[in-house]
Amino acid sequence: MIVGINILPSDGAIGQSDGMKRGRPRLKVCAPEDVKAEVARRLKVEQNALFRDRLRAVQMSFDGTRRYEDIARQVGRAKSAVQNWLRIFTTEGLDALLARKKAPGKASPMQAPQVRKMIVTGLKEGRWRTGQQLAAWLRQQHVIDLSLTQIYYWLGKSGGALKVPRPVHIKKDEAAAEAFKAHLFEALCQLNIPAGSPVRIWTLDEARIGLHDPPRRCWGLRGVRVVKPRQQEYEWCYIYGALEVVEGQSEFRVMPTVGLDLTRAFLEQIAASAPEAQHVILWDQAGFHPRAGDPDLPPRIHLLPFPAYSPELNPPERLWDVIKDQLCNRLYQSIAAMEQAACCALQPFITSTQRVRELIGQGWLHLQANAS
Repeated sequence: MIVGINILPSDGAIGQSDGMKRGRPRLKVCAPEDVKAEVARRLKVEQNALFRDRLRAVQMSFDGTRRYEDIARQVGRAKSAVQNWLRIFTTEGLDALLARKKAPGKASPMQAPQVRKMIVTGLKEGRWRTGQQLAAWLRQQHVIDLSLTQIYYWLGKSGGALKVPRPVHIKKDEAAAEAFKAHLFEALCQLNIPAGSPVRIWTLDEARIGLHDPPRRCWGLRGVRVVKPRQQEYEWCYIYGALEVVEGQSEFRVMPTVGLDLTRAFLEQIAASAPEAQHVILWDQAGFHPRAGDPDLPPRIHLLPFPAYSPELNPPERLWDVIKDQLCNRLYQSIAAMEQAACCALQPFITSTQRVRELIGQGWLHLQANAS
């Protein structure tokens, strides 16, 4: 293929006074007819906008009536870009003109596998609360200096999200909690339950509500601080709640306080909900909870305690958060008014077993309880 660029004479004077300033020369790319036909063919089928502009620029250079500036203006590109395209076309050919070439950029130090791995590990541990803390860690540990915009970009690339951490007691035994989850089926099978008896498995917990609860987040207008009056009355009551793991029944009772006698009364309420069944109670090891073997336990009640300091294993803990979302940021004239509001908030979990099953989920607790 013989291709070249010819510079043709200008098309006339453009001076304003003396007629001595001549127009800029035109250009003409000399190419065989088969090459021109191939350019026209590819222009018809090309979908990429950049490549179409390149082909149009080459095609307009064939007739010798335009200058670089004219072609650049018509394709909407810089003159230097048109000059570069025609240079590639005449020296390397049409295929090179349409090749996707991207100059290699400088590799970011954040692309190093060991740095990315350490960031992911830190995110799992919740090591940084702000982007500035991560930026300081990168400077100190890896001599990497990034702007906050870059920090947030790499946090997103690493799967980071700003979350409120769940508090965990310092005395919690993580291995004991995992062992309880893994071997719940065996623990249920070891309970002294008569063969052939129907069994209901409950998770039980208590929550205190009162007239001094702190405010919670709410929606407001951007840039406007939301103000909510806060009560400082030290009056409260307790809600006893039990959720049946397999079928989704629920039992609730509002008490003025907590204690062994009140807990036994609530256990009697659970036993009376299905007199023909044996009832297994999963709960924490609070001091006002009777222990297994207590002679004052109601009949057909079997106790199985969670490991110490493991509230995340107990589904009612999540229920109380839902209820307090309904009660927060409001003023109540009395504790009785708050009790009434709490009962209204509990009503969907009393009337709908589906709501209870959704709260418990289909995880380890439901699967092992159902299998037992």
